[in-house]
Amino acid sequence: MAFDQLFQPGTIGSLKIPNRVIKSPNTTATCNPDGTVSQRTVNHYRALGEGGCGLVMVEYTYVDDDASQSIHGQPGASNQTHVSGLGWLADEIRATGARAGLQLVHSGRQRFLGTAPMKSASASSWNVAEMPFGVTPTPLTTDEIAQVVRSFGEAAARVHGAGFDLVEIHAGHGYMITNFLSPHTNDRTDQYGGSAQNRARVLLEIVDSVRAHVPAGFPVSVRLSVTDYEADGIDIEETVALCRMLQEHGVDVIHASGGHHALMEYEVSGWFMPRQPHRWGWEKIKEAVSIPVIGSGSLVTPEIAEEIVTSGSADFVSLGRAMIADPQWANKARTGRQLEIVPCIRCNDGCLDRGLDLKRATGCTVNPQMGEEGRFPLGTAATPKRVAVAGGGPAGLRAAAALHDRGHTVVLFDPGELGGALNHAVGSTVKQDLAGLRAHLVHEVERRGIEVRAVAAGLASLSDGFDHVVLATGAPQRTFDKPVSDVPLVLGPGEISAHRAELEGLRVVVVGGGFQGCESSLRLAEIPGTEVTVLERGTELIRGDEVKYDRMSVPGRMALAGVGVRLGSEAVAVEDKEVRLADGASVPADAVVLALGREPSGSTLESELEHAGVPVVSIGSAAKHGRVLDALHSAYFAARLV
Repeated sequence: MAFDQLFQPGTIGSLKIPNRVIKSPNTTATCNPDGTVSQRTVNHYRALGEGGCGLVMVEYTYVDDDASQSIHGQPGASNQTHVSGLGWLADEIRATGARAGLQLVHSGRQRFLGTAPMKSASASSWNVAEMPFGVTPTPLTTDEIAQVVRSFGEAAARVHGAGFDLVEIHAGHGYMITNFLSPHTNDRTDQYGGSAQNRARVLLEIVDSVRAHVPAGFPVSVRLSVTDYEADGIDIEETVALCRMLQEHGVDVIHASGGHHALMEYEVSGWFMPRQPHRWGWEKIKEAVSIPVIGSGSLVTPEIAEEIVTSGSADFVSLGRAMIADPQWANKARTGRQLEIVPCIRCNDGCLDRGLDLKRATGCTVNPQMGEEGRFPLGTAATPKRVAVAGGGPAGLRAAAALHDRGHTVVLFDPGELGGALNHAVGSTVKQDLAGLRAHLVHEVERRGIEVRAVAAGLASLSDGFDHVVLATGAPQRTFDKPVSDVPLVLGPGEISAHRAELEGLRVVVVGGGFQGCESSLRLAEIPGTEVTVLERGTELIRGDEVKYDRMSVPGRMALAGVGVRLGSEAVAVEDKEVRLADGASVPADAVVLALGREPSGSTLESELEHAGVPVVSIGSAAKHGRVLDALHSAYFAARLV
């Protein structure tokens, strides 16, 4: 498929941009503690520019030294000491042929440093579970608002002076400006509260300040949420009216996104959410303004991006996590190599759960080099070897491709269909991101011409002429050690897709309310006519060691999908078309899915190979049960050492 429109030049104000692909301003948290740019920061953004996108937007940058910084490792533009590093960064981006933009922000109530002062429109905060710092917002005084307005303008002047091509004001996602825009977080009674016009006042003053501090014709963007998705929050009619006012005040482009941190599933949509969730809103904005509109939010694939631009839905597309997953996204799309794109699976694990949320830099499940660009290349092996990889799941597929790229001769053993634990995602809309990863990993093995033997690897086969063995045999499904009889279908989670037709119209009971059981219930709920019930013996769904955004949001998505849930319900038998519970109750069942998670592999193959004198390493769940991140990272770093 050609992506002709996606790679046509575009214009924002006076700025000509080589194509319609924009890297959105994702946080990396790679700057120095004082907000100055680090080598890691430069390496990351240079790689994005080299990846072929038209405009690289640098992450949200704080504007003052009072309360605007949001997070550790955040860049600053609050004083002159930041300018030299910002200039370095702008030069590195522009040297790649991309245009360079930078986003300015005041954290408002989303000051994740957890330290005072935290200043916002009002004293409104969110629940202690999400903000466990004991710090609540202090309403900004009118004098403080005036200073913030000046700070945005002064910071914009520094951004222009540093050599950037565009500056963006962050007015979305729950930061300070959104705190004013949304009645959900603004209960002021002065000129900055009440009516929509009053709530928009601070943003319009900031736009005017920025315009006054940069030369005429220097492009100014505003990023905003089409709505915050709160019942008492910003509605689309207010947003559309606001965008008309922004155009009148000299804004050159609207960068449309959605949500805020208290409803994270809309701001950083997970695998369980639809793609392009804010399209309905940005199209209403585009109808109302004559300046360009950038569409943003889970756009993921070149096919989606091309259709958005071709249809006129938006003038540009902005991709964040998709380019964290693969900085070469644009180059690969432009040359028709879309299956070579390493796809974002929207898991929010490497970037958030095991990245920013742990006060680390942003990482990525599918890109082990995220934030460490150029530091850990695969390289070429000094001595080419004959290497066996046992297992064709995500770890084995990734390892096989990486070993091949290092110059080794690789033989991949797997008795079944390549993809392993990823195969359950095929045919499911709710797991389409994971299905995309499977397609990519299989394609990477096939396009390299790696030999695949459709047999299970054993000691004899792995000892026969191989210099090194990589065990990627996964972890077995935990068994149900209770009576099972007289139920037409008893399946494991990986068998659902193969039995979709048979499951139509059935009462399906899922035993197990961990992550595996909950994601299985969403796949089952897609099948026409199914009545799905999840049984969990504990007191909550999805245990605490899973991705917190799944724990926060998946139960709600299950409720929307019509999935029934029974907590404190331990299954003790499956028989006579029902699941019997420990308390004597029973649940009718035409089909049962046993989703009890996985257990340690228990394989002795590694020790047997070691005893036979064969160098061996276990990766993925063969080494330790984990998530997709663990499989792909362990595969990559193990391959580097062979």
